[in-house]
Amino acid sequence: MQMNEIFFRPEGAWVGDCMPCYHNGIYYMYYQCDKREPKPFPNGEPFGWSLAVTENLIDFHDYGEVLHKGEHGSREHCLYAGSVIYALGKFRAFYTGECKYYLNQPDMPPKEVLMLAISDDGIHWEKQKKLSFSAPLGFEKDYFRDPFVCFSQELGKWLMLVCAQKESGPRKRKGVLLYYTSDNLENWNYEGVFCSPDMYFLLQMPDLFKIGDWWYLLFSELDDQRRTRYRMSKSLFGPWKAPADDCVDGRCFYAARTVAVEEKRIIFGWNPTREQDDDLRMWIWGGNAVQHEIYQRKDGTLGAKMLDSVKAAISQENVQTEHIVSLSRVDGGSEIVLKKDAADVFRIEADVNYGTGTFGFGIKIFENSEEDLGYDFHFTPGEGSVLFDKTPNYPWFRCMNRGLSRPFKIQADETFHISLVVDHDIAVLYVNDVALNVRMTEKPGSEIKLYVHNGNVEWRNISLYEK
Repeated sequence: MQMNEIFFRPEGAWVGDCMPCYHNGIYYMYYQCDKREPKPFPNGEPFGWSLAVTENLIDFHDYGEVLHKGEHGSREHCLYAGSVIYALGKFRAFYTGECKYYLNQPDMPPKEVLMLAISDDGIHWEKQKKLSFSAPLGFEKDYFRDPFVCFSQELGKWLMLVCAQKESGPRKRKGVLLYYTSDNLENWNYEGVFCSPDMYFLLQMPDLFKIGDWWYLLFSELDDQRRTRYRMSKSLFGPWKAPADDCVDGRCFYAARTVAVEEKRIIFGWNPTREQDDDLRMWIWGGNAVQHEIYQRKDGTLGAKMLDSVKAAISQENVQTEHIVSLSRVDGGSEIVLKKDAADVFRIEADVNYGTGTFGFGIKIFENSEEDLGYDFHFTPGEGSVLFDKTPNYPWFRCMNRGLSRPFKIQADETFHISLVVDHDIAVLYVNDVALNVRMTEKPGSEIKLYVHNGNVEWRNISLYEK
């Protein structure tokens, strides 16, 4: 099993939902660790919360499970997600206790209940048995999880958001966020519905933060798209506006949570794996942790960029191409090999512009020219998208790539910047401030290619770095 060098996962296991906390210069990344014994979640062994700490989001020290699951059949048979804060001199973990044996059993306790644990060092935890509560009346007792806690200056109190479901309404669109308030982080008062879009089955892993005049509400839809989305508002209680591009990343970035680090905000999500490590098969739960830096654009929407620490980790300049690489062909395709024998871990930086009427262009990685196989980030200006795929797609589709696309709204003759990082089977592309991370299950070759289809494109200031 290949271990990645940039995007963390524990040895012999996979990362699920992350609960990041930043304190005294250290990232505490609590995560659900799936060893897939004997199968991937939810059909494998239940898990608690594991912990990996880092100062740079590259070099992690993994402590393994630190917040332990309960006994078989208990209210904490499995620990679902929550949040960790450092407040009032302690680390506090607000987590979900889950017992699958209670699901759809009217005479049994609720399947999910919110609980609290406290720690002096973030490693050794003491569970607080006195704090335990479930869904209020009017909401499904078996769907009540993923608490998020922050301090609200507007309310002068601590605020908790909880993923829940209404008892009534369309079966697949009952997802809501409830909110609670507290003066002391122990006694919580139910206040009501915080957000009810009537669009999703569940609004998992909520997150709430403010930058300037804008509030941002993040959630992960438990729906067919399975993406991390966000909404915007000038008020803590909405109304919540959906931007034209309401995703931070594509399909391979789920259950994301953010943490403020001085003047920056870092978002943690996870990149899933595939059934049988096959591009044609479905995604399965758990994979590698992936982080972006997110920031506020001039229009208030959120952009993403590569971490400075990722750039520093892949900094050996291996190839500096000519100042300009121009590709042009009006009646077909043209391509050039940028590097024949690329490393398994590399980074590319380049400035790009394309001509009016250009049908498509892109960059191929892990390409094998003899077999004509590889992977492709393909820009289609007419469709306004950049799409990840295998290439070529003959004789039929070769990659189950639904959701592996992002908006591309840059006009002809307008220069934009791309940053691409490849870490073995994971690649992350940034087009200006739009991110798309993906997973590849094969390595057909080691070539990097640039190409154009029916038009012209210029690549300037190309730098290739290897680790």
